[in-house]
Amino acid sequence: MSGLTGWTPRPAQPYEPGNTASLRHGAYSRRTINDRAEMVRAELLDQAPWVRDPLYATALDLAAEAVARAQLADDACRQRPGARNLEAATSAARLAWAKLTELGLTPAGHARLKLLVAGEQQAEQAMAEVMAAGSAIVEAREAGR
Repeated sequence: MSGLTGWTPRPAQPYEPGNTASLRHGAYSRRTINDRAEMVRAELLDQAPWVRDPLYATALDLAAEAVARAQLADDACRQRPGARNLEAATSAARLAWAKLTELGLTPAGHARLKLLVAGEQQAEQAMAEVMAAGSAIVEAREAGR
């Protein structure tokens, strides 16, 4: 190719591992998303102490990643407005909202979580009452023999 046009390809530059030479905004960069997700995770732990429970570990990680991706996509959309960036930002924001709702970190999610906890407490109380009534019946039968 170089003989026809006089153009000669430039040799590739030797980049160090971990460089960000080709990084534009990071919304698709695993390393950038992970770095941002760690900051988001710390904020979520401060705002919602109940997610410290190991039961929430996976949901917390997914929510932190979704929020990080949404933040990076939003940054990209602001820097370079366009249909692709807008679509990526909108999609990422929807996913982040859904993940935060599942953890009880949106108004609707918080209300749903409170209802679940209240329902669980009522169910436990009802079961305790049923067990006590059952024990009383068994004791009455045994006393009547």
